Amino acid sequence: MISTKTIRRLVSGIALVLVLLLALGFAGKTLAIGNALALLRPQLGVLLLTLSPVLFALNARAIGAASILLAIIASATTWPGFLTTTRACPGDCLTLYQKNLLSNGTARAELVRDVLASGAEIVTLQEASDHNRREMPGLFAHYPFGVICNIRPRQDVGVLTSLPVIEGSEFCQPDAALAGIQVIVPDGRPVWILSIHLDWPYPRDQLGQSRRAAALIEGLDGLKLIGGDFNMVPWGGSVARIEAGAQLRPLGPFMNTHQVGNWLLPLPIDLVLVPQGSVGSIERRPQLGSDHFGLLARIGLPKAN
Repeated sequence: MISTKTIRRLVSGIALVLVLLLALGFAGKTLAIGNALALLRPQLGVLLLTLSPVLFALNARAIGAASILLAIIASATTWPGFLTTTRACPGDCLTLYQKNLLSNGTARAELVRDVLASGAEIVTLQEASDHNRREMPGLFAHYPFGVICNIRPRQDVGVLTSLPVIEGSEFCQPDAALAGIQVIVPDGRPVWILSIHLDWPYPRDQLGQSRRAAALIEGLDGLKLIGGDFNMVPWGGSVARIEAGAQLRPLGPFMNTHQVGNWLLPLPIDLVLVPQGSVGSIERRPQLGSDHFGLLARIGLPKAN
């Protein structure tokens, strides 16, 4: 028969591993592996919370207390984002359609119809490959201004817009997985519109890309809007670094945007980042031949000082 002491050591060992994994997941700004582990922060928090009563019952109070503390922190930094309520724009909104097209995607005609029917003045795209540009001529012809940037083979990022643009503002930064253009919004202010497609986290170079992207974005003067496939959840270090440098936040609530995500492992990796003080709403659009869902954001920018 297994002794209580043996059971205590086994459960404590499991809890210590979970604590370590969860703690590393908070280090995504400095450790590449931390970004990857951040994906599991909600699940690790729930597991630790479940183990805590068992640890106390086995008289492993120190690890039990640490488990409860980390579980609370994990919950506080993840779950509220899924419950965020949105506030409609008080007047005219900017409408932005965010979409990872999938480089060899299908149902292109249906996707074009959905984007155009949304009335979006801004479209941020990822995987705008030759295939997609060839199969979606109506989309690219509809918008008079834009920029397309090849960051990896068949992984072009782009911005399309019907808003007036500031001549010569277009830029392409492949090493930061970023493309951008500066537009004039209806109230006359210039706003940077950026599209980003970070690589996967560890063992890929998402950490380095996010550092380069954050530095570039922080250096742009004026308001910024970012639509993108971050390949990272909003509480991950890569997203947090970009938000902090540009003083942005995700337009919520968080929602699963990848076809492999589910209620057990939500993957809100496609995001629209807006300036602090913005209001607005966001809705998920169908996959329409992609492995990602689209996002349709209606954004009220903060009032000018």
